Amino acid sequence: MQPSLELVHEAARGAARARPPLLFVHGAFCAAWCWQQHFMPWFAERGFDCWALSLEGHGGSDGHHYLSAISIEDYRRNLVWAVKRLKTAPVMIGHSMGGYVIQNYLTHQPLPGVALLASVPPYGMAASSLRLMTQAPSLFMRLNLYQSSNYLPAVDELRAMLFSPDAPDETVASTMGLCQQESQRAIIDMTLVNPLGIMPLHETSALVLGAAEDRLVSPEDVVASAERLGVSAEILPHMGHMMMLDTHWEKTAERIFLWLETL
Repeated sequence: MQPSLELVHEAARGAARARPPLLFVHGAFCAAWCWQQHFMPWFAERGFDCWALSLEGHGGSDGHHYLSAISIEDYRRNLVWAVKRLKTAPVMIGHSMGGYVIQNYLTHQPLPGVALLASVPPYGMAASSLRLMTQAPSLFMRLNLYQSSNYLPAVDELRAMLFSPDAPDETVASTMGLCQQESQRAIIDMTLVNPLGIMPLHETSALVLGAAEDRLVSPEDVVASAERLGVSAEILPHMGHMMMLDTHWEKTAERIFLWLETL
């Protein structure tokens, strides 16, 4: 049975000429809310019809009571459902886990364009988890505590995980108040990736961005996603993992906008 999913809409304003709709796909521990503060109004003002999906078990979508069993394949099916609700095939913009889900979508169906922000790479999270465990063991431990219990990190801890050092306390605290636990099944799917099972993608226009101060997704990870899509990776300076909420979020939006203008 199809779960009821939250699909948030912000109608286009400003420019009158036809533009493709944008479908925003959040990362782990988040929901559609992470796009609503900055990105959706910013792009709507520039003439884009904006939609943001809360994946199954997140935000206002069904599935919270069976969250731990939801797979990456389930999330891909959520995208299939959302695309069918739009009149025109959207350009998808995905962050972190959302970028990984979009890559999985592209193994089955084409899209007019995709923008990936700090995306989990095609080979998954095993390498980045090992890197974090060796280079920042306390940060690695706090992430696992958050996933496995009701532990809430302090503002400074969450800033170190997800933001640049100059992110205001109120931004970090509001994010912490909205975050939720992630599906354990989805985390396993992104960790135990069989390299022989990585499938080719449908060709599409793509933009792949990383963040210079990202503690979770390395530049090498960003390059791997870009190479899979046949483009060059771009690493934005003064930016943490939460590229749509961090202090310089508008630099991310502006780069995506310039790319959208080329489609």
